[in-house]
Order: sequence, then structure tokens, then C-alpha cells
Amino acid sequence: MFDVKRNLATSLKELQKEIGFLLNYQKSIITTQMTLSHFSDEQLVEFLTQGQEAAFREIYERYWRKLTSIAIFKTSSREVAEEIVQELFVSLWEKRAMSQITHLESYLFTALKYKTISYIRQTINNRMLVEASDYDAVTTLQEYQTVSVLQNQIEEAIACLPEKTQIVFRMSRFEEKSHREISHLLNVSEKAIEYHITQALKVLRISLKDYLIYILLFIF
Repeated sequence: MFDVKRNLATSLKELQKEIGFLLNYQKSIITTQMTLSHFSDEQLVEFLTQGQEAAFREIYERYWRKLTSIAIFKTSSREVAEEIVQELFVSLWEKRAMSQITHLESYLFTALKYKTISYIRQTINNRMLVEASDYDAVTTLQEYQTVSVLQNQIEEAIACLPEKTQIVFRMSRFEEKSHREISHLLNVSEKAIEYHITQALKVLRISLKDYLIYILLFIF
């Protein structure tokens, strides 16, 4: 008698398992095949965490237009907006098993907000890098051109000096010789060397007044 009851209990448990399996299978089939438009967001999220693609498609159809419109408004670009929304949904599907979504709409709009901010921040950073690079290139070119012009102007101004003054000035400023060295080489007094350099600088200050800052850096 005891064995009969035990066998019966076992049979009932197995039957319950089979019924449960059939019910779950039927639920899965219904969820997959039928439209999910009448399901709530909470139900869709539950189906999504189970890996049901139909639920994901319904979420996509339900929200992609709203999300794309907001993204277009924020970025002023349909192409960028569609890319951001696409990335958002890809992330939603990839993290479906780990998601802890309590309010689907708020979750999606918040995710869109941060993705849009990230895009705008990256765009600004890239633009700043490009502008900085362009500025450096332009500044370097301008400085190079200015120095080239200055060198020509200096040579023209020096050419207008008396020959002795030219020699003394070149030895002092371009060859970096001291007054004593120049005095010894040219066999003239140091006072004479100072006179020639002073006269040369007076002429250069007048002739190159437009380049005074550069002159102060390079030759004075």
C-alpha cells in the first residue's frame, strides 16, 4: 500500500513537471509569435531579460522614433542621431541578462542623454584639437615668414651703414665677438668699437621700427 502511494506521488510530480514545461513552452511560443504591442513595458523588460527577440523588437518599435527625434534635436544631425540610437539599442540587447530596468522609458531616455553628452563632448574635444593644431601651424608659418622678412630688412639696413661700421656690427652681433676681440682684430680702440655699434643700432632702430619686438629678441 505504501509503495503504491509513493509511486502515485512520484507520478503526480512528474505530471506536474510536464504540465509546467508545456505551459512555459506555450507561453514562449505565444510571446514569440503574437504581437506584443499590448504588453506593458514591465512585461517587455521581463521577456527581454529572458532573451526573447520579439520583446526587443517591440521595445525598439515602441521607442526608436521618440529617441531619434530627441537625438536629432540635440545633435542637429539625423545621421549622428540614428547612430547614437542604434548604439543604445545594441547595448540594451547585449546587456539584457544583466539589466536592472525598473522603468523602461526613463531608462532609455537617460541612456540617450548620456550617449548624446558623450558624443557632444567628444566632438568638442576633437574640434579643439584640430583648431589647436591649425593655430600652431598657422602661427609657426607666420613666425617663419616674419623672421624671413626681418632677416632681409636687417641685411638691407646694415648695407646702408659705413663699411667699417658694418664689419664691427657683424663681428659683434653675428659672430658674437667681444669688444676686446674686435678691437684686437681690427687694431682699433674699444671706444671706437662701441661707437660703431651704437651708430649701427641707431640706424637699425629707425629702419626696422615695425619689427622692434623681434629685433630686441635677436640682435639687441
